[in-house]
Amino acid sequence: MVPKVVFPDNKGDALATTGKTKQSKQSKQDYRVVAQKLRAQRESLPIFSARSAIVKQVRAHPTVIVVGETGSGKTTQIPQYLLESGFGTIAVTQPRRVAATSIAKRVAEEVGTPLGGRVGYTIRFEDCSSERTQLRFCTDGLLLREILSDPLLRRYEVVVLDEAHERTLRTDILLGMLKDIQRERKRVAELNQQAPEAEEEEEEEEWHRDHRSHGTHVTFDEPEAPVAAEAEAPAVASAVVDSVHGDVTGVGELKIIVMSATLDAERFAAYFDAAPILYVAGRQFPVTTYYTTTPQADYLDAAHLAALQIHTETPSTSGDILVFLSGQEDIESVERLLRESAGSFPAGVPALLPCPIFAALPQAQQALVFDAAPEFTRKVILATNIAETSLTIPGIRHVIDSGVHKARGFDPRVGESLLVEPVSKSSARQRAGRAGREAPGFCYRLYTEADYAQLAEDGVPEIKRCRLSMVVLQLKAAGVDDVMGFDFMDRPSKKALKHALLELFALDALDDQGALTPLGRWMAEFPLEPAYAKVVYASQAAGCTREAIDVVALLSVDSLFYAPADKRDESNAAQAVFRSSDGDHVTLLNLLRAYTAVNGDAEWCKEHFVNRRNMKHVLDVRVQLNRLCARLGLDTQRSCGADVDAVLRCFLAGFFHNCALLQPDGSYRSLSGSQAVHVHPGSALFGKKTPAIFYDQLVFTNKLHARGVSAVDPLWIAQAAPKLYGRLSK
Repeated sequence: MVPKVVFPDNKGDALATTGKTKQSKQSKQDYRVVAQKLRAQRESLPIFSARSAIVKQVRAHPTVIVVGETGSGKTTQIPQYLLESGFGTIAVTQPRRVAATSIAKRVAEEVGTPLGGRVGYTIRFEDCSSERTQLRFCTDGLLLREILSDPLLRRYEVVVLDEAHERTLRTDILLGMLKDIQRERKRVAELNQQAPEAEEEEEEEEWHRDHRSHGTHVTFDEPEAPVAAEAEAPAVASAVVDSVHGDVTGVGELKIIVMSATLDAERFAAYFDAAPILYVAGRQFPVTTYYTTTPQADYLDAAHLAALQIHTETPSTSGDILVFLSGQEDIESVERLLRESAGSFPAGVPALLPCPIFAALPQAQQALVFDAAPEFTRKVILATNIAETSLTIPGIRHVIDSGVHKARGFDPRVGESLLVEPVSKSSARQRAGRAGREAPGFCYRLYTEADYAQLAEDGVPEIKRCRLSMVVLQLKAAGVDDVMGFDFMDRPSKKALKHALLELFALDALDDQGALTPLGRWMAEFPLEPAYAKVVYASQAAGCTREAIDVVALLSVDSLFYAPADKRDESNAAQAVFRSSDGDHVTLLNLLRAYTAVNGDAEWCKEHFVNRRNMKHVLDVRVQLNRLCARLGLDTQRSCGADVDAVLRCFLAGFFHNCALLQPDGSYRSLSGSQAVHVHPGSALFGKKTPAIFYDQLVFTNKLHARGVSAVDPLWIAQAAPKLYGRLSK
């Protein structure tokens, strides 16, 4: 039971340091006027006094570590200081899409440019940047993709890694790769400096003459005009050519800035060869923290009751509520509970507006959390740890911390897991800090003070607890031959790295010497786990490319159906029309075909309890995959029609290592690891028996559950991986 507490009134207007500046999309306002209005706010931030010192340190050192307290303004201001000081193109990475887009919008307003002008962003499915963009916000995954096409990142002079303390998988890969790129660019820059000065001047003069005579436009349907030999010779003679990277003329050193509010600064500084550490004081209002008197059996129910208690016992003018939950399913459950409760409020109680925000939520709906609530209404923001850092939601005064998050794990012996686990102390502090960004606030922790004392100080880096096949494939594609010797900040176990190498070898992405094969390079082009990329590749020969892309896109989200607690039988009956005896992959295919037939009609989705938001995300993923496949020469319209066996056999090309056979006692045992595997209750095959199955992942709960399960013929497994399972054909 959540203890009742008396909340003091929170008086005074808040100053929003980030979020949306109100502006009409239809108006043609002067961006400079908006920037001028925001200047006073920028100069009031604690980091402003350190502006010149930060720029000086960045000029003097190849890498700088910045630890800025919550509210200091480091995320929005440091990139602008670099831009104003004359640095070239700057990339700023964020672990999450919503942070990259919201921060880019705010910074564009402060710089006085339309979004996509001098300031822009690039995330998956959306590129809001141009050739004029000098300050580009992006996810760390997007920057990794860019390294594959440009191993020296020639486009950037500075790369800023924000929220580095989160230690996501991609952030850790970036740390190692940027460190290598920085060293390589230093060597290349020294090579450039050795070029005779007189020859460089002659080259510059000749380039301008050539530029003027031939123009800057390229006509693709006509051959280029030949360049006179005497005009070409000086440029070729003066070019700086490197044996590895070819022409490296003009490539300079790379500056790296690593930023966070809670960072093990000394460790990062040591990793980057004794880089200097800058500490910036922040603006953080006091936050009063409350704990429960006893452990909570159901944190979702506790979160729901705590939100209602705060809402009914404090005036709506005392600030909005931010609730931290573990994932999308939790958020949707609490959202339904709150909406049901809000419908029975007595007269005089303000309305309650639940606003979910999580990574899979469409961009437009994520942005709603920044909008001011209607009059006599209080917002309750339901968020994953996406709202822990960087993302500042205006108006928050009350934070409810469930104390849990979803953590991905991997055991080479049995596979992946996605478990709800306690947060670390550093995460708990970050969550509490959200309540004090604009005024004094309150944090309600749904666990006891004794439980808080038991929490680990920091979380385990993702790279030490996840599947590494995609990591190894990206490293190989980026030219890192010795993966075992790669300079990881936190080195994964040799067992996990060897498992990844063996998996890629089994998928034909690596040869027997560990070198990347042409197929492996092709697979690295996709932002997918290697197994899914192999499925797409195999779909051409199987004649089911359209269906393979559809299913891969459908598997990119956690849940496509929902089942309200009070309508479980009704939802099961409505969803039964899609279920296939062949399993979950064909069930998903049936759903997409039906959804497409009705053009994603909202009423149809409601009747069939289909998550319309996630279905829209699936369509976005499908568009991206179709575009990639077309660029790589695949016929994306190649279809197998009603022959679902072709689709299932195609999936075995990538998932032959995720197969299990039916045992005499009715259970399943995995071929890899020989583990007892149970079909997940949400699967179309739950309670059914078939000679063999394959699955997308294993999830640890009270049992080892297989999710994304389909029935296959054991002979198909043997044909998909004869070296491993040839005995099954005998």
